[in-house]
This record gives sequence, C-alpha cells and structure tokens, in this order.
Amino acid sequence: MKLSTVRLGRDRTAAARLQKKHCVVLPYRDVGALIASGDGWQDRAAAESGERHRLDDISYGPLIVQPGKIVSVGSNFAARVRETGQPLPTVPVLSVREGASTVGAHDDIRLPTVEKELDWGVELALVIGRRACGVTAETALSHVAGYTVLNDVTVRSGPDADLGSGPSAAVATAVGPALITVEDVPTGGRGLTMNGLVDGRVRQKANTSELIFDVATVIAHASTVVTLLPGDLITTGTPAGSLTGRASGASLRPGMEVVTAIKGVGELRNTVVRSFSQ
Repeated sequence: MKLSTVRLGRDRTAAARLQKKHCVVLPYRDVGALIASGDGWQDRAAAESGERHRLDDISYGPLIVQPGKIVSVGSNFAARVRETGQPLPTVPVLSVREGASTVGAHDDIRLPTVEKELDWGVELALVIGRRACGVTAETALSHVAGYTVLNDVTVRSGPDADLGSGPSAAVATAVGPALITVEDVPTGGRGLTMNGLVDGRVRQKANTSELIFDVATVIAHASTVVTLLPGDLITTGTPAGSLTGRASGASLRPGMEVVTAIKGVGELRNTVVRSFSQ
C-alpha cells in the first residue's frame, strides 16, 4: 500500500491512499496521524472509499508534518566513513531531534540568509508503526510501518566541522512523497538502489545492502536510547558523494534542483531557493 499526505487547497492537508491515477482521501491530517490512530490503521486506510482526487490535481505535502522525533544515524556506509575521515563506527551513532518540521517531496529548500556550508543526501527512512523500547534486532522489523525517502539538508556549525561529525542544524528535511508499507518493500529495506543528483549530475549512487548497520540493528539500538512511538522517523544514513560539490568549490545555490531517489520507494525533487530576510 502507498500512502501520502496531499494538499487539497490552501490550508487543507490529508492522508491519502494512492491508486494508479487517483488518491482516496483518509480522515487524518497526515500519514503520521493515521499511524498514531492505533491498532488497525492499515485496515482503516485500505478500507476507506470516500473522497477521491486525480493525482494530477493534487500536490504532496510533508508526509509527516511534525514527527514526534527524528532519529538520525551518522555515517553508515563504508565509503561515507572514508570520505569524512572518521573511524569506522562499532555501533550506530545517533542524533535525536524532537518537534522537527518537514517539507514535501516537491517543496523548495530555502537556504540560510547567511552563506553556510551545507550537507545533504539521499537516505532510506522508516516510520515507526508501534511503540518500541528495548527491542531486539530479531523483533525490530515488526515495529516498522513502512519506508520513505528523506533528504536532510543541514548546515555545519564551526569552520572545521567535517561531515559525519560535530553538531549540525537542519535547514530543511524533505520527506516523501509516499510511505510504502512493509509488505511492498524487501525485508528490512535491503537491496534498494539509491541516487542523489544535483542539476542532473549524479553525486551519490549506492545500495541499501551496503549499510554498515542494517535497519533492524538501527531500530534495536535506537530503542535503547529513546522510546520510539508511532509516527517517529528513523533515517539510516546517506552514502558518499555529497562532499563532491564542496571539494570542487561548488555548493547548493539558488536555482539548483536536488533529486534524491530510492528505486521502489520514491523520489524527492526539490529546488533550492534563497530565504527571505527575517
């Protein structure tokens, strides 16, 4: 099943079940609210047969407008570890953001008003479907609602901060366009091709089978650090390649288009624009 949050006018968003040419609107403001509605959310989403809209007539809002938390994994590809000059991790290195907002699959990425070095990258993300606290890797996947694509654009703080280490601040977290429920994705999200492009140039290319710590291991470890609740997002790390622009003197600039895609899961296509002055 494929679920999205769609915009239906200026101030209205709704979770929706996507069909081939239309979507069926669900009585929840976003996919996160649907999942948080409790046991049986999949059955309710599949059974709804109400308001319909042609896909050509809607736009995609943030999949989960404001996740309770986003748990991010640091460098989780060997090539990324080498690229950043960090030691190979022995456990997933996690950061947790609470109350973070997100943007939609085709929304603009607004740059900071002061020029900064930015990190970005394609990531496989998963949405928690039921509470997880201290779970094992053997049972972790039973807590997953589904998978989506995420591009976390962050600004590095400190002139010597390298990617994969040190603090960062979110500029925009693009998520979507859809949640693909677990029955329609290979177990643990393995074997999926990932690509990141800037203005049509491939900067990242990898496969989720190359993750140092697989999805089940990441969930199990995260659940020992925080209690994971329905609607929480977990990112699994970005591949090498997004440093290429910095090394060549290029960076994200207004007018650039960033495409982050995972085969069988979805594609984000976001344009970089300059923020309005505060």
